Amino acid sequence: MKKNILFNSDNIIFFLLVLLLLAACKEDSNPVNEDEIISSKTETVTPKAGGNLELTNSKGDIIKLSIPPYAVKDTQQITLQILSETKPNPFSQNILSTIRILPDGLMLDSNATISVTFKSAVSDTAQSILYYRKQNDLAYPLETKWLNNNTVVGKIFHFSDYGGAKPTRGEVSDQANKLNNDFNYGLWDWQGFSQYVLAMLKYIEFSQLYGDDETAQSLQDQLEQKIINQVNAFLDLPIPEEPCGYYLQTLLKYSAMVFTMVSNEQLEQRIQNRLNETLNRCYVRGELEFDYHYCVSAEGGEICRDITGFVPFTVNSTVEPHGQIQGSGDLDWTGTMTEIPANCIYNELGTVSVNLGGEMTIDEFGVLWMEFEINEHASGTVTAGCGDQIVTLPFNPPDVNHNIRLLAEDGAELIMPIPGANGNFKWKLHLTHLP
Repeated sequence: MKKNILFNSDNIIFFLLVLLLLAACKEDSNPVNEDEIISSKTETVTPKAGGNLELTNSKGDIIKLSIPPYAVKDTQQITLQILSETKPNPFSQNILSTIRILPDGLMLDSNATISVTFKSAVSDTAQSILYYRKQNDLAYPLETKWLNNNTVVGKIFHFSDYGGAKPTRGEVSDQANKLNNDFNYGLWDWQGFSQYVLAMLKYIEFSQLYGDDETAQSLQDQLEQKIINQVNAFLDLPIPEEPCGYYLQTLLKYSAMVFTMVSNEQLEQRIQNRLNETLNRCYVRGELEFDYHYCVSAEGGEICRDITGFVPFTVNSTVEPHGQIQGSGDLDWTGTMTEIPANCIYNELGTVSVNLGGEMTIDEFGVLWMEFEINEHASGTVTAGCGDQIVTLPFNPPDVNHNIRLLAEDGAELIMPIPGANGNFKWKLHLTHLP
């Protein structure tokens, strides 16, 4: 039975989770005319820290660009600009002047976000979009989430010109047809192809919204066939001698499309076999980021602790047993106490030694997961007292174990509440495939 890929939020969210990067080069260049820029901000963004840039346009709308850690490969000068006008685009009802992000065409390893907080509430959010202006007459809608009637967040995977609009029924039909025919992606260009697929899904959603079910079904059928053709052609290529970098990355992206959007058992089996063969020739290295922040009640106040750091690991996929995770490292532990007299202090300072185990697995849909077994052993000192009665004592809390499961994609996160405390455990995966 054919899988329905007419607008389904679960499929789209799942598909987006496995995307490290959706990018395509703009066909219209972006010459900078200082007279058309009403607001501009430039920040130095490093891979490890990421960054945020925020501007307000002439209407009082707040535009924020958020770049997560490891989205950029190298330290970059990133510029966010608001133009004085809306650049030519295919929509008649624009709700934003053009947002420009430089350097133009820079591709990201994981998605950044543009959030727009409108000064005036938007009543018809279901019919409003943020879009990437590929050409003057062609726009790719973004995957968006409205937090309320004022704020929308859109995911982006490369830097270019972006805008906002309320497409009419005729514009949706025209853009869907143009996008359907704007298909020219090389087999290795998973970024452009992925962006194409997501934009088509959005136009399929809008076609349904306007009651054009026949058009939506036709677009769905054509999109499914394009995915089948693209992936089969990629699998026809021989596995390169060093398959563990870009080749494996491309294979994983195509795998996600097949298992979430296509009903074709032969193709599913073919890509599953290729995944197994490729992973057995690779090893994986990465870091698990720890970010614990919590407070516990104590003596009429609270002891608040921060435990942070990165633990490196490798995944064995070259010899049996495949997929075993091994890693170790240290985290920083700091703690303070609130609601104590002014002449008193309470400070914790320590180290958490972490050992990582577990395995990398592939589920029945061909999706990779990292199943971590985490052991934490903490030690350090507590300095406490009042006035001249200050003492420093050792502390050695019991060991702690966690079993967590993260999608095997760079930037995947898991947040868990801490029983008996006010705060959360947070883990974030930074993953690299190496030959």
